[in-house]
Amino acid sequence: MDHHDEDDAHLSSQIVEEEDLLFDDGPSEQPSLDETTGNADIDKITAQHSDIDETLRVRLAGPSTSKVNYHALQRLFTFIEFLINYYFPIQAGMDSVDKAKVNEIIYEVSKGSSFFENERKKDNAVTGRINALLSKYERIKNDVLSEEFIIVDNMIEELEDERDLNQCIVHIDMDAFYASVEELDQPHLKTVPMVSFAFQAVGGIGMLCTSNYEARKFGVRSAMPGYIALKLCPQLKIVPLNFSKYREASAKVRSVFEQYDPHYCPMSLDEAYLNITEHLKTTNKSPPEVVVEIRDKIFKETLLTASAGIAANKMLAKMCTDVNKPNGQFYLKSELADIQEFINPLSIRKIPGVGRVTERVLNALNVNTCKDIYPQRAMLYKLLSDISFKFLLRAHLGIGSTSVDSEYVRKSISVERTFRSLSSRTDLYFKLKDIAQKLAKDLESKNLCGKTLGLKIKLTSFEVRTRAKTLPGNIYKQEDLEKYASQLLEKELPVSLRLMGIRLSSLCSRDEIDQKGVKRVGICTIF
Repeated sequence: MDHHDEDDAHLSSQIVEEEDLLFDDGPSEQPSLDETTGNADIDKITAQHSDIDETLRVRLAGPSTSKVNYHALQRLFTFIEFLINYYFPIQAGMDSVDKAKVNEIIYEVSKGSSFFENERKKDNAVTGRINALLSKYERIKNDVLSEEFIIVDNMIEELEDERDLNQCIVHIDMDAFYASVEELDQPHLKTVPMVSFAFQAVGGIGMLCTSNYEARKFGVRSAMPGYIALKLCPQLKIVPLNFSKYREASAKVRSVFEQYDPHYCPMSLDEAYLNITEHLKTTNKSPPEVVVEIRDKIFKETLLTASAGIAANKMLAKMCTDVNKPNGQFYLKSELADIQEFINPLSIRKIPGVGRVTERVLNALNVNTCKDIYPQRAMLYKLLSDISFKFLLRAHLGIGSTSVDSEYVRKSISVERTFRSLSSRTDLYFKLKDIAQKLAKDLESKNLCGKTLGLKIKLTSFEVRTRAKTLPGNIYKQEDLEKYASQLLEKELPVSLRLMGIRLSSLCSRDEIDQKGVKRVGICTIF
């Protein structure tokens, strides 16, 4: 989900699965059900790896004289590592965690669950794609790629013409924002592991939205199911979300941003980009000194801490934010040598937009750090799509966008809700009505309308499906959103769901539509 979709940072934006900009997870993430690979094909792949389960039974049974299939065992370990990485990307405050212990708990609690089985199917699909790439790699690895090297080097020259080292971009990310806001009202929570949860599920807590740094010491993190978090940390304190408090705190933070860049770009309630180039012309302070001043003002206004990255573009600034998080900052000078020295040793996973699937694919091609991209540039050019390759090449060079503007062109707006398992028609349509109402309010507040409506659902098996419908005209009213989304949902019933969302795209200003005299589509105009 695009993090711009909901400026209020509604709940789902905090617990949605990580978006991978280069590669997706296969069938369950395709844009349309009409183009989705059937589960039968995935099941065939899974059946080919049934010896993994046999090996798992031997392993769980302890030492024995049974013959172990070590090839299957290696694949099992690879899958376990994949599962752990899904739950356990390193967050600030987790450096001292006993990963081996956490991994063991997560695996033991997860095995046999719907999530586990769904992830295994997806992992098998990704493995198949990796194997296809490796097969192509084997065929061309001994080829002379002199022509490809020339092409890529010309690309690099063209990209260098785009490099802008004259801007000073700041990325600011509030530290454990929701948890920290809760700690203001309940100071005792600062010394105990605490999380905010997204919803109350039958039989226990559902999905966690955020965790404080005490909880992260136990391996508890955002987007983790509550039952796993409680296994990791039985003394965990669960706190319900209170978005009115978070919006109030965010408003105070944004009032500070406005003093340094009136056109700052908020990414969510707790994150934003600022261009302080013009502000620096009004002061004798250096960029790091200005950012210290910003963070001090934020703390004075809210008693909350923030981390920051300062660099020549947004990509680099975001990467810099992680260096000294929490409650710190890092300044990357706008010098080519400094940029390359910073970029080269970083794991490719540190590149904004590179998710777990892309990481696996690139690791399989011996690309583990940003430095590895350049010597492999000709081979990657042959193996990857043009878009994926240019994305990686830009990352290696440290070239990114310097455009920071609150008036960005919004491509879509959506609302998602995660909830306990629902299967009755009445409950599902009631939930859809609630989501349509929230989306209509967001469209009203932003004066937007759109003509492409999409429905996203996640089954209790964790399978994700999306459908979309292009309308004859623009809509924004709740009854219209509800009507067309209901038509899409009807085609999926009967079904048991744990997430539902409505997205409206092909957006435009309602004022613009009025000026052009274009008729909006409503229920009364269609029937």
